[in-house]
Amino acid sequence: MPQADPSPHPAAQRWRERFMLSGDSMFPRIGDAAQRAQLEARTLALLAAGIRTALITALIGPALIAWLTAPTIGLAAAIGPAALLYVITIDRVLFARRVARYLAAPGGASARPWLNAFTWRTGLSALVVALWGYPVVTSGDTTLVFMILALATIVSASSMAQFCCWPPAMWASFTPILLGLGLQLLVFGGSHGAFGVAFTVLLWLTLGMAGLRFARTLHNDMSTRLLNEQLVHELDVKRQQAEAANAAKSRFFAAASHDLRQPLQAMGLYLSVLQGDGPTLARMGECMDALDRLLAQVMDLSRLDSGQTTAHPEPLALQPLLQRLADTYEAAARKKDLQLRVHPTTAWAHSDPVLLERVLANLLTNAIRYTERGGVLLGVRNQGAGLRLCVVDTGIGIPPEANETVFEEFVQLDNAERNPERGHGLGLPTVRRIAALLGHRVGLRSCVGRGSIFTLDLPAARPSDAPAPRAPPAAAGRLQGRVLVVEDNFLARDALVALLNGWGLEVTAVHDAPGALQALRATAFDAVLSDWRLPGADDGLAVLRQARALQPGLKLAAMITGEDTHRMAEAPLDFPVLRKPVRPLRLRALLERYVREHKAA
Repeated sequence: MPQADPSPHPAAQRWRERFMLSGDSMFPRIGDAAQRAQLEARTLALLAAGIRTALITALIGPALIAWLTAPTIGLAAAIGPAALLYVITIDRVLFARRVARYLAAPGGASARPWLNAFTWRTGLSALVVALWGYPVVTSGDTTLVFMILALATIVSASSMAQFCCWPPAMWASFTPILLGLGLQLLVFGGSHGAFGVAFTVLLWLTLGMAGLRFARTLHNDMSTRLLNEQLVHELDVKRQQAEAANAAKSRFFAAASHDLRQPLQAMGLYLSVLQGDGPTLARMGECMDALDRLLAQVMDLSRLDSGQTTAHPEPLALQPLLQRLADTYEAAARKKDLQLRVHPTTAWAHSDPVLLERVLANLLTNAIRYTERGGVLLGVRNQGAGLRLCVVDTGIGIPPEANETVFEEFVQLDNAERNPERGHGLGLPTVRRIAALLGHRVGLRSCVGRGSIFTLDLPAARPSDAPAPRAPPAAAGRLQGRVLVVEDNFLARDALVALLNGWGLEVTAVHDAPGALQALRATAFDAVLSDWRLPGADDGLAVLRQARALQPGLKLAAMITGEDTHRMAEAPLDFPVLRKPVRPLRLRALLERYVREHKAA
């Protein structure tokens, strides 16, 4: 036997939705069941808060009405409904407490049964008020009847405002009162019956339509807030995922830096050991330099993105900086028959000298690389209260539509074949990130076929005493002294030992901290060179500290490492840090300088 369809008649369903008589007709914008459950729980919280807010009215109102009506309708007829209302009020207060516990419990059941329970409690209270009107209407006291109508109006309007967030409860709060009084006036009101019916029905319609309008507005606002919270949550999740991915990328680059720099370190040192200057050897050196530059650029971007690079601004004279850059890149410009000039300046700026030099070096490298004839000019001019550094070239230029894309990673406009001699597309992204870190604005003006002007705006500074120049390095020759090398990678260790032996140094090589400690106790050394990452509990920093403690006369304790982590900031300033792959000239200059300084002392 077929079962009857439990779904309501379509016409009845339309009326239920129009007058919001069921929970399913609420929040039409929300289709997800879990989100609808959240909104119903919030609605229940609003209704429970309304119970606490209206508690004073619920306590005073019945007593006041009983006091006003008792002389006319009798003490029993006045006190009976008041007592019922007080019982209902106590039940509603206890109900509100249970609702609070339900809302506080994580992962509670649906709020719909609680809303239904609230609705019938509200209807019961309204029915008691409506029945209270019967002895008043039948008393024939016109003044008292109009007073009850006024009180019914106030109670109904208040109920509409309080319960419009859940229309079934709203309808239950004033429908029994208004329509019940209207029916009583129609039957027992005599000459005032028609007026009473018209008044109560019109008031019922007015409050109902206003309440539905308020309900739809409130539900729309609640839905919008929930959707916005969902979007904020999704954005927060995406942000956390992006931060995690960025942290993972930084960890990857840090690990890759260490692992890639080890063979590069060995390659560079072995190239220095090899004798001869044949084309093959020269080409090998160029390849290693290219790998070194690429790795350095990638690591620069990684450090900037992860916040490991910090700026230390100070007043600095721009002329020595610009001249030093021009001297550095003069050979590259002369190789292409380009004129590299510096416009003389006496300006001082407030910036980080190391980071600013890196920015200008990248801009200068690009200018020379993409200029085939003419030249490159470095200059400074006043710009308001600050200064504007300019790198001007007569190169191929940049089309206007590419003025932003050239600052993106690995973007190269005139290198479709990805010729490594034309760079890797990392210079300008590094420029933009460092400039942002320094608070300097980068500008670009360019014309295809005529050249480009890159500008850097920085604050001006007052002249201050320039730091004393360092003594020039001594001429190359054989060195003398004992050096302890602490390196766990055998390729890098053997290459470094071969290089130092070639310079005339006596070298003791170990692979871990215990071996270094044993060597330090057995032999006096002039210098200790240690890698950061070593097997065992102690790292290179601990080795250098032990070396200083065991041999106070030690001339040099230096770190040679491929690490790329903020932990390097813990190294004291009196421990020089050389990044792998170390250029042999840098290492030799460091050894010569410290040996000479200590001998002079």
